[in-house]
Amino acid sequence: MSGPAGTDPRWLRPCAGDWRDGGGPVLLCLPHAGAGALSFAGWEWHGLGGFEPVAVRLPGREDRFEEEPVTDWAALVTLIADALGDLAYRPLAVFGHSMGALTGFELLRELRRRGLPDPVLFVASAHLAPQRMPAGDLPAAPAPRGTDELLAYMRRLDADGPGELLDDPEWREMVLRPLRGDLRLHDAYRYRELPPLATPFVVISGDDDPAAPAAGCAGWTELTSAAGVRRGYPGGHFYLRERRDQLLTDLSGDLEQALDARRTAAEGGGR
Repeated sequence: MSGPAGTDPRWLRPCAGDWRDGGGPVLLCLPHAGAGALSFAGWEWHGLGGFEPVAVRLPGREDRFEEEPVTDWAALVTLIADALGDLAYRPLAVFGHSMGALTGFELLRELRRRGLPDPVLFVASAHLAPQRMPAGDLPAAPAPRGTDELLAYMRRLDADGPGELLDDPEWREMVLRPLRGDLRLHDAYRYRELPPLATPFVVISGDDDPAAPAAGCAGWTELTSAAGVRRGYPGGHFYLRERRDQLLTDLSGDLEQALDARRTAAEGGGR
């Protein structure tokens, strides 16, 4: 079936391949740097508290490979917010892994700027809190990272990832092209201090993740006036592959609780 009214199929893909009937709650899933919608393949087989998992399809990868990756934050969150259509008015939760967590945070700010309903839950996975990211005298327009630097980055965070693909020049460029664009965008990020969001946060990471130590992740809960939960899993930056069943079981409970809280607030006259 076609998507909900106003949604843009270039940007949004239901993990099941087809949209569910009706207008139930949606879990919007934002991938890590260099990755695409297939990062969330199989999530539809889990209960997820009744939420329909929908992956964001970014330019420069998968069936949008011919398009240039977006390297401007304002443009990216504007395009994703525009693509949501009627989903923005349903119970909406947002899950972002690694750079996807940063994208999700800025998307929540954009939805608030537009006066749209606050998502019922935001899940930030494997990324430092934005205000804890290194700043200093970084250039306003960072240069793209070189091939050797990108390869070292991938192997440091994902030793079990593309592997032999990186040894083939043609496949290596297909892997590195979206990663190069995403990391250029990531390197250009500058935190802006604004009032806290009103969405509850769940903050999760791997216990042995070199890119997202517990102290840096803890700062996420400073960015919401609602409840904040911090949870760790055994593993590194891609703990969610090895611990997927446990993660999605826990996430199902988080989503159920968040939706119940929103319904209770609505019955009591809250937003």
